[in-house]
Amino acid sequence: MKTKVFLVFLLGILATTGSDCINDGFLVAVNLDIPACYAIKSGPNPSWTTSDPGPVIVRLSDQIDESYLNKIKNARFYDLKVSVKGTFNGSVSGTAYINNIPLLTFNGAWSDFATAQSLLGNSTHVTSQANGITELVRVLNLFKTNTAQTVSLSSNGSLADQLPVPEGLSVCLEILAQVDAEVQ
Repeated sequence: MKTKVFLVFLLGILATTGSDCINDGFLVAVNLDIPACYAIKSGPNPSWTTSDPGPVIVRLSDQIDESYLNKIKNARFYDLKVSVKGTFNGSVSGTAYINNIPLLTFNGAWSDFATAQSLLGNSTHVTSQANGITELVRVLNLFKTNTAQTVSLSSNGSLADQLPVPEGLSVCLEILAQVDAEVQ
């Protein structure tokens, strides 16, 4: 107990005397999840594209608490995930795009994607595309100085082994990123 009281007393002195070790800011990692889901039309056509109604535009600043926006020092992505919603007994394959540049390709049984397939998890169903990764890193770096930064996410692909396509199916992409924000 005496040690804790002494430490609190010592920290109080350091904080009030201008000691740099207490008054300097520090970095906090803040999650920046960037999601997009694409509905697949039911019927005889087993393919989808996001040109109708259009890509999902995500404003990055809407994905984190606004109190961190002017304090961002670094940004990075750490995983890409693909998942599906709905019941389908066939297979799925497609491509996800960032700003019209292929970000990743995916393929496998629909049921494989009922649990999100991840690059970090070394999924054999998801393959990153170098140009898309470069674009993702570029956008995240722009976000450090441009809090109005947006990203356009789109996808296309096809289903197989079960026709017609039932209602209520969708494919979802999730970019998991973080920003380091300086907190005083």
